[in-house]
Amino acid sequence: MRVVLIGLFSVLLLLFSVDSVAAESEEIDVSIGFDFVFGEIIQDEKIISGTVVSSEEAVEISWEIYNSTGFKYNWGTFDGESEGLTPLTDDYFSMDWHMSIKSNDYYSCSCEFKVTVSFDSIIILEDKMPFFISNENYVSDSNYSMLIENPLENDWINGNLLIEARISDITGGNPSSAQIFVNRYVTFTETCNDEPIANIENEVLLSFDSDNFFSLELDMETKPDGWYELVILISNLDDSNNMDFYTCLPFKLNNLNPTISIINPPSDIIEELSTMVIDASSSEDPIWTEDILYFIWTCTNSEDNNIIVHEGYDAISFELDSSISANYNLKLEVVDQGGLSSTTEYNFSISNLIPSSKLMINGVTVNDGDEINLDSLSPILLDGSKSSDTENDLQGLRCIWSINGIVMFEGCENRELIWPENQTDEKEIVLRLDVMDNNGDFSSQSVKLINPNVNDSLPYPMIVLLISFLFLISSIFYRFRKDSEDNSIPKWSKEK
Repeated sequence: MRVVLIGLFSVLLLLFSVDSVAAESEEIDVSIGFDFVFGEIIQDEKIISGTVVSSEEAVEISWEIYNSTGFKYNWGTFDGESEGLTPLTDDYFSMDWHMSIKSNDYYSCSCEFKVTVSFDSIIILEDKMPFFISNENYVSDSNYSMLIENPLENDWINGNLLIEARISDITGGNPSSAQIFVNRYVTFTETCNDEPIANIENEVLLSFDSDNFFSLELDMETKPDGWYELVILISNLDDSNNMDFYTCLPFKLNNLNPTISIINPPSDIIEELSTMVIDASSSEDPIWTEDILYFIWTCTNSEDNNIIVHEGYDAISFELDSSISANYNLKLEVVDQGGLSSTTEYNFSISNLIPSSKLMINGVTVNDGDEINLDSLSPILLDGSKSSDTENDLQGLRCIWSINGIVMFEGCENRELIWPENQTDEKEIVLRLDVMDNNGDFSSQSVKLINPNVNDSLPYPMIVLLISFLFLISSIFYRFRKDSEDNSIPKWSKEK
């Protein structure tokens, strides 16, 4: 039995930590196993045994024997030299416990053997196994013994309640029916405090298998969340309004999903040198407000295949670098202690601001499309350092300078341009400045630089126009002169 228990426990450690009865001690993992089965009968003397595995060596392991009425027959602790905890792995310890029970020391009873593991006077875990003590000198206090296997004590229940239990008398017989019902309370301390009252209206027929096992489902989907007690009561054979035996078990009903509340949900922004904080600390469980929620954030963006996952009980917020432009998808799943979850999703973008180029030539700011008349072809001072962008991109700006479409050099500050030697006869060249950020976005400015050493030649159309104008002037002058000469010649009149 010990080998099986230890192997099973090792698997469980890989999957989840063992639940604690006391919330204050959730960091200690404990498992309790019994080497005897439900309904074990002790006549005369018998040794019962089991195993405890713990992640804490300094735990206290105690035992108690109760009868069906809750009366404590006997109790003690496993603290002998032969019953100490021994190392199981680097992080876990185990103890094989044994207990000798003599039937003559007890009344006949339907009993429970309870093992409790405590640390610093706080109960970490307790478990029990029903059995029978047969003493021929005394009549049994009850005909039946019961073990509820599902739900567990203080278990979380979602939806309908599946009850799985074993009931048997000392001869292995099963009752034909039982009264099964639930009661709701505000707090845990109110559950299983009072002895239940038998009521024939709660009677249900039961069907058992060969291992004294039965199952039953109760409708809980329409009931409000809260603390409940499950009562299984075996009524007296002679009077159904009186009980022979009962078991009460507290559990938590959890049908409502947690509520997600985001302070300042993410929205489209321009990239900036800051951190975007998405705060979900106001999320809560509608009823179980004192219980801790588990947060799972998943973030992807359009620029890479990386999936950012941030999760944990303390992961109440998610932080995102606002200087990285992309389209983002952010999902948040909030899981309550009962296993129910709610999900919300946001799609938003962090956009890159295109840089603004600013060009200075010989200390003078110029604009796109300007023509700059140079005084000489001595080195021309260029400066693009006044170009602007968002703070996160400003330090990484690149200035690329080109002449007539051919890249000459890079750099934003104090660059010198010498008129290309192979273009000294050209009247003008086109200077272009491209300012590019680390996202590859850019803005440009182009200006014409005018060579002062090359005079303008008249264009052919101007020459034609000038010749035409001169011809017009000469024609007018010639006509005027001709008219003047005609008027100055004397004319002879013919006498009649």
